[in-house]
Amino acid sequence: MAVVAGTAATVTAAATVTACGTGDVTGPAVPVVDAATQAPVRLAVADDDPLQRALAGEYRSEFSDVDRDVEEVPVASQNRLTRLRDGDVTMVMGCVGELLDELDAAKGRELRELYRKDGGRAEADPAMWRDITHTTMISALPGDLQAGDPGMAVACEDESLPQNTVALYRKTTMDRKDRKALSNVAGGITTADLRSAAQSAGE
Repeated sequence: MAVVAGTAATVTAAATVTACGTGDVTGPAVPVVDAATQAPVRLAVADDDPLQRALAGEYRSEFSDVDRDVEEVPVASQNRLTRLRDGDVTMVMGCVGELLDELDAAKGRELRELYRKDGGRAEADPAMWRDITHTTMISALPGDLQAGDPGMAVACEDESLPQNTVALYRKTTMDRKDRKALSNVAGGITTADLRSAAQSAGE
């Protein structure tokens, strides 16, 4: 019973971290359907990351199924969010924990400590903490950006927070079918799938 109570308290504290926004609009927004939804998706890809290149291939395949072209744009990982905010790219890829750290380092530190207290990767509920980290990351996004669903696959090595894959994109550039394509990748690609695709591409 004490363990359950402790976990409940930790989750409540995590929800508080999520709720403490930065002042930006973080709730649901009605996307403006315009020419941007017809233009090719400009997908930022870190060339030095084999898993990210493999993930880009999965997104490209799903977008092709809904007749949306994709242009891959080589970027340095540390510049991807700046280029997304500037509108130079339409979409970036990453992991929920590492993107939270980039968007709001203070929230990342708070959540990391709560995750540790709940047992971390060895003991904490992986699905619950994936969703908590994803929701906290969304709360740190600027109002003109949105996130896809958290993926099943893990593509970053830092185990101090969940690192499930996720796509960030400019809200006005994705319509319903495009968002469904993002969800298909999130729910259909495992870590093993991603590593296998990366290995095959490197052979």
